[in-house]
Amino acid sequence: MAKIGGMLEDGPALGVVGISAFDERIYHEVLACPGITVRELVMRSGESSGRIQTSLSRLRAKGLISRLWGRSPRWSATNPGSAIRSLVRGMQSNLDRLTDTADQLEAAFRTAGQESEGGHFEVLAGPEEQARGYVRLQQEAKEEVLTFDMPPYVLDYHNPLQTGLLRSGVRYRTIYVPEAFEHAGALDEVGNLVVAGEEARVLPELPFKMAVVDRRQAVLPLHMGPPLTHGVLIRGSTMVVALVELFERLWREALPMRPHSALPAPAPQPPTGPARTDLQERPEQQKWPGQQERAGQQERAERQEQWADLSPDHRRLLALLAAGLKDDAIARQLGTSPRSLRRRLRELLDDLNAETRFQAGAQATRRGLV
Repeated sequence: MAKIGGMLEDGPALGVVGISAFDERIYHEVLACPGITVRELVMRSGESSGRIQTSLSRLRAKGLISRLWGRSPRWSATNPGSAIRSLVRGMQSNLDRLTDTADQLEAAFRTAGQESEGGHFEVLAGPEEQARGYVRLQQEAKEEVLTFDMPPYVLDYHNPLQTGLLRSGVRYRTIYVPEAFEHAGALDEVGNLVVAGEEARVLPELPFKMAVVDRRQAVLPLHMGPPLTHGVLIRGSTMVVALVELFERLWREALPMRPHSALPAPAPQPPTGPARTDLQERPEQQKWPGQQERAGQQERAERQEQWADLSPDHRRLLALLAAGLKDDAIARQLGTSPRSLRRRLRELLDDLNAETRFQAGAQATRRGLV
């Protein structure tokens, strides 16, 4: 039988879904004591407050626990069955996605081994060499750069070459994970890149990080655990074809991002004046398709009025929520306190006539705000 306040009798069980033994121990404490505080967890576990806070953040990101707001924040477990099944479904989805490309990767591997002149693989040792390899690859770009953007970063998340290459006509398509926006100013920088021409989308997670140039060359790390000590530069191999196929599949699943400062384009106005007279003079044009078009124009005009009611600050907050950032990361991006963020989030929900974040997302999608 399981011990409610500790591990299962046969040891940790949640490692298979990415929960460490320490986090599982903290999770069982929260599960056994709904509304427990960090101070109480420190007393029960003997661990430091910082380590407890970090563990709680990881468990919250996995959907296993939730924070109860108040003068003294408390923590409670979500429904374990629903939360763990959700983690299993996410893991299964990743496995299915990987299986979809397994045959292509195997073919690329066999081809690379059989064709001595059919491909070139260069191991990049150390952060500086990996950074130089990425710079060199971008400098050779003529048409397109495809990127999976996620931490950890080799040297710096900033890419000094991208704006210039965008201006020269190189197309950039980037898929981000929410963790890529957690450092200060990150979302502003992505917004500026989108204004400059980058096509950006976001997914909750990515299998690894990489960059593919002109569908012929690619660079990626050999492992994802920090620090990134080794990477590989691939040229002229069918393995690059497999990476491009994987990118395109995930691109179709990802949520498009828009610059936080950009307003929706003005809706076309319904025809007035002479156009109305012209329609009256030629009744044969007043058929159902024309009526349908005018109804669509009127609907877009009404949506435009709704968009105008949403302040720039609330648009920015909505963009951060759509990017999948947690409350702490959003507060850092906005330079505000968690308390002020909660107030602004409440105002945003009121503006969108929503009770929950999910409803706010649905309203924003319907209005074309994200």
